[in-house]
Amino acid sequence: MTIGQGFGPFVGVSRFRYQSRSPYHGLLISPVDGKKYLTPDWIEVLPETTIQDCYYEAPEVPKEKPQKWTFKSESSDKEYVVRRGATGNLTCNCWGFIAHKKCKHVKKVSGEVGDKG
Repeated sequence: MTIGQGFGPFVGVSRFRYQSRSPYHGLLISPVDGKKYLTPDWIEVLPETTIQDCYYEAPEVPKEKPQKWTFKSESSDKEYVVRRGATGNLTCNCWGFIAHKKCKHVKKVSGEVGDKG
């Protein structure tokens, strides 16, 4: 097997990218020195830079582990679970909370964690 002649010399070109710390970035040519800057970071960029060469990566928001507390019923063999939702509010699966939006289980947990239940 023979490999034929190619299309000529290969020149590797890599695109130069600029990362902005702000999602609201743009390019500005300074009237004073004629240089191009990535704003609002004020990073000097190459004169050939376009807005497509600039990007923003949002920081990753750490996810909280779901929290739950379990209580054994005093009158039966049921277990009630108090959970902290994504918004931080506490909920319980007992009838008191379902009917009245408050119960002794949520009250106890909110006292332990310092929330208002």
